[in-house]
Amino acid sequence: MELTLYSALALSAPFNTLVRHWQDAHPETQLTFRWHPSTIIEKELNAGEQADVVIATVETLDRLIESGLAAKDDRIEVVDSPIGIAVLAGTPHPDISTRERLIDTLLAARSVSWSEAGASGVWFSHVLKQLNIDAELRARGTVIPAGFTAEQLVNGNADLAVQQLSELLMVSGVEIVGALPPETQQPVSISASVLNKTTHSEPAREFLAWLKTPQVTDIFSQFGLVRRD
Repeated sequence: MELTLYSALALSAPFNTLVRHWQDAHPETQLTFRWHPSTIIEKELNAGEQADVVIATVETLDRLIESGLAAKDDRIEVVDSPIGIAVLAGTPHPDISTRERLIDTLLAARSVSWSEAGASGVWFSHVLKQLNIDAELRARGTVIPAGFTAEQLVNGNADLAVQQLSELLMVSGVEIVGALPPETQQPVSISASVLNKTTHSEPAREFLAWLKTPQVTDIFSQFGLVRRD
């Protein structure tokens, strides 16, 4: 049997490991993922795409439940995903330890990459306005429609990449500088539920229960993801 899951990109790195654990314990149920930013997941589900489980930002799942696409009673909270910065491997790690030093670092960069399709990019755009550097950063920024912003480090388009830490870790050849400082940080909160039109409701619920097990929590934590209860 195949279980189809729409999932936010933030979980793609840990699931490189987790899928093997699931398949070892549940050989009868094959997992098929559709990895997208939550904004695109919501758009596709609203357009009539079918799947069994959705894993997306809290706000996205709220709307999917309100519209009747996702099951309220099956909802679980999964993780909080901090936003951070990466650089090309082997290059100096700038100081982003405080709000003021983050501003200096961003302004010193030739170009900063972010994606406004994802929750991290939406927040970062808000932060730039708060810091009063939006116009300057946007004028020479590398803003991508979707995908992994750290790829722009590897191809030479940017000096800094901003995204959820777990997404930055998906790109080889880059290094994590760290999470945004507390006064500019807003972890992306991720929830999951069964989609109401699934024909595999019991295996879908079994998968959601598995997401709360210690084994899964431990692997999530290795990618900077913090369990939500």
